[in-house]
Amino acid sequence: MSDIKNITPQGPSGYPLIGNLLNLASSQRLAWLQSLTDKYGDVSKFKILKREVYLVNHPDLVRELLVQKIDNYTKRTVAFSIVKKVLGESTFTATGDVWKRKRKLVQPSFHKKRIANLGEIMTDAIEDMLNDWELICDKNETVEMTDAMMRLTLTLVVKALFSTALSKEEVQTVADVFTPLLDETNFRASFPIRMFHKLRAKKGAAYEKNIADLDEIIFRIIRERRTSSKPHNDLLQMLMEAQDEETGELLSNEELRDEVMTVFIAGHETTANAMSWLWAILSQQPDIRKKVEQEVAEVLGDRKPTAADFPNLSYSLKVFKETLRLYPPVPILPRRVEADDVLGGYEIKGGGEVFFSAYLLHRRPDFWENPETFDPNRFERETERKQHPFAYLPFGGGPRICLGNSFAMMEAVFIVAMTTQRFRLNLVSDKPIEPLISLTTRPKGGVEVSLERR
Repeated sequence: MSDIKNITPQGPSGYPLIGNLLNLASSQRLAWLQSLTDKYGDVSKFKILKREVYLVNHPDLVRELLVQKIDNYTKRTVAFSIVKKVLGESTFTATGDVWKRKRKLVQPSFHKKRIANLGEIMTDAIEDMLNDWELICDKNETVEMTDAMMRLTLTLVVKALFSTALSKEEVQTVADVFTPLLDETNFRASFPIRMFHKLRAKKGAAYEKNIADLDEIIFRIIRERRTSSKPHNDLLQMLMEAQDEETGELLSNEELRDEVMTVFIAGHETTANAMSWLWAILSQQPDIRKKVEQEVAEVLGDRKPTAADFPNLSYSLKVFKETLRLYPPVPILPRRVEADDVLGGYEIKGGGEVFFSAYLLHRRPDFWENPETFDPNRFERETERKQHPFAYLPFGGGPRICLGNSFAMMEAVFIVAMTTQRFRLNLVSDKPIEPLISLTTRPKGGVEVSLERR
C-alpha cells in the first residue's frame, strides 16, 4: 500500500460571511490570484460566501480537469448560470448529454472550409469602416479603437450570421442594446449574489428588455428562414442545416436562438478587445509593425484579401496570437466540482468550484521565456509545436475549446491586413494602458489613435 499522502490545498481565510468575495471582485483580482500561487503553490483554496473555490494554476492540472476528468469538472457554476440568462442552453453553456448532442450538431458549421466561405462578408465590412476612416483622417480627428472595433466586429458578426436579413433599424437596435447587455452580464457574473441583482430594479428591467429585443429580431429571422426557399451563405443557414447523422434531427428554433446569441456575444466583444490591444501594441512596437506592413505588401499589394490568402499572412496571425497570449479575451474560467477528487495530488472537495486563468498561465516564466515581452516569434511553427498545449488557452482547451476560433483568427488577420494597407495607427497618449478585468479583458480607458495614411 502506498504511503504517499494527498495534499490539502491551503489559502487565505477571508472575511466572515463573504470570504474572499471582495478580492475576487476587485480590479486587482488577477494580481491577487497570482499571489495565491506564489504563496500556496499550483493549487490553492479560498472562499466566496459559503462556497469553496480552488485556483488551479499549472498546465498539467488544467489539462487533467479539461480533458481526462471533464465529467467531474462541469460548467454548472454560478457564473455560467448567470450567463445562461442571455445565452440559454447553447454549446457554450450546456452540460452533459445536452452539450454532447449540440456540439456534434453545431461543430461542422464552424469548420475552417465553411468559415472560409464567409471571407467576402468580412472584407466588405472592413472596407466600409476604412472608407469612413478616410473622412476622419481628412479632418485630422482621432479614433477610439475599442469603440471602433466593437462596431466593426458587431457588423461582421451580424452579416456572418444573417447576411442581409436585418433592416437598418434592427442593426441599430442590436448596436444599442449590446453594450448595456454585456456590461450588466459582466456585473452579475462578477458579483454573483442574486439579492444584489434584485436591488437594482431599474437595471434589471433594462436587462430583460435588451434580451427580449434581441430575441424578437433573432426569432423573426429564424421564422422567415423556415419558410424561405432562397439559399443563404451565412452561419444561420449552416446551423439550420445541421443534422444529426443518426436521427436526422435538426436544431429547434429555441436551440438556434441560443447558438446565434452565443455567436453574437463570443464573436463580438472578445475579438474587439483583442484587436484594441493589438493596435496599441503595434503602435509601441515599430519593428514588429514594419514586418506586418512588409508581409501585407508582399502578399496582397493593394487588393483585398481572400480566404486563400489567410495562410500566407502568417506573421499577422502570429501577432494576433501573441496579443491573445498577453491579453486573453476571457481571463478567468470556472468549473463546478461534481464529486470529491484528487487533482495532481491535491484533494479537491465536491460541491465547490475550480478556477483557472489563461491570463496567469500565459505568464508563467517556467513555460514562457520573458513572459511580459511581446514576441510574435513564439508562434513560429517549430517553437509553437514545443509549447505545452495547456499553457496557451485563449480559446479554452480540451473537448470544449471555442468553436469560433477559426472565425476569430481569419477575422483578425483580415482586419490587420486591410487596415495596414491604408493606415498606420499611432497612439495619441504615451500613458500606459491597463487591463480592465471582468468577464473579458478590456483596455482601461480605451485606445485612442490618430490615423496616418500610408
